[in-house]
Amino acid sequence: MKAVVLAAGEGSRLKPFTATRPKVMIPVGNKPILEYVINALQESGIIDIVMVVGYKREKIMDYFGDGHKWGVNINYIEQFQQLGTAHALRQASHLIKDHFLVINGDTVIDASAIKEIIKYKVGDATMLTVSVDKAQAYGVVETQNNLVKGIEEKPKYKEAGNIVNAGVYCFSPKVFDFLEYMDISERGEYEITDAIRKMIESNYSVRAVHTNAIWMDAVYLWNLIDLNAATLAGRKPENHGTVEEGARLIGPVYIGENTVIRSGSYIVGPVSIGDSCDVGPNTVILPSTSIGSNSTIEPFARISNSILMKNVRVSSFSNISTSLIGEGATIGSSFIAEAETTRVEVENSLMRATIGAIVGDNTDIGGRVLVKPGKIIGVRCKIGSGAMIGSSVADNTKVL
Repeated sequence: MKAVVLAAGEGSRLKPFTATRPKVMIPVGNKPILEYVINALQESGIIDIVMVVGYKREKIMDYFGDGHKWGVNINYIEQFQQLGTAHALRQASHLIKDHFLVINGDTVIDASAIKEIIKYKVGDATMLTVSVDKAQAYGVVETQNNLVKGIEEKPKYKEAGNIVNAGVYCFSPKVFDFLEYMDISERGEYEITDAIRKMIESNYSVRAVHTNAIWMDAVYLWNLIDLNAATLAGRKPENHGTVEEGARLIGPVYIGENTVIRSGSYIVGPVSIGDSCDVGPNTVILPSTSIGSNSTIEPFARISNSILMKNVRVSSFSNISTSLIGEGATIGSSFIAEAETTRVEVENSLMRATIGAIVGDNTDIGGRVLVKPGKIIGVRCKIGSGAMIGSSVADNTKVL
């Protein structure tokens, strides 16, 4: 069976981290989100993959190549305009001759869930569903006797139910008949769920397969923190670098090649530290933290439950909690980003989340800077020493 992986979208809700890379290439647990999808497909026995790419496609293609490193065969199809999931799937129609799997490239999913939908596929359409606590960010699925009766995208009322579309489907080529002539949705996109509604209206049976396996989606910035923690939870301790005498590692800590953990440092896993990093001395790194390759963490810094991407420099005496630090960012000494439950501005609306600072790629922050919880600093910003960031900062901004 072939799989069509939809990896073309930008993911605007995850700005500033999608300003320079596609959403699927944001690292959690020191791997791009899309890599977890590829691994799950391979583990479930699917090795022939058609990947639909678009926004910043070269980053995806350069990283995955032909897929042989992951034990799969990848062919790429380009979606020149990001017009939604149905439009993306339609680009692959000429490569499909039999039943096939469709999966969104921006979810972390266990291989067992993919095996479930493959096992129970019948007819022309099957949809994987999962249970979530907050369904308002997803497509809520109404089922009866394991058949899909309706799908409501992002309902505004809490009573809509908690069974949602997981973004994993098994189709026969018949679905392309319904993708050919579609109306654009209220979100300005052509969506697979609209094609499924048309199939139901035309008396085609659409089966729902519910799974309790691991499934997580990055809809908002703070979801990346949860994804990071979930992916790190299964890591085993590995040391490919150097741990100096006097450093203490507790629990599952992964240390990449040529990384040095200096004396007096205290690291409690699960933690993942990439290649060629320099940590300490006397640095504290606490659970659910990922630090990307070529990063430097100076003495007496404290980092917990956070994602630091590649080429980040954190200066001494900084305190970073439940935060997202973009690639190439430089953090001055005595920087403070502590987490609490607050309101975060997302696409001109406010949402409650527990998060610290959000710092975009290649931003330079001076010493003694305090960032209030939930505030977003865009890409390529320069924040002067002693500043207090109490509101979000747009890309390419200087704060003196």
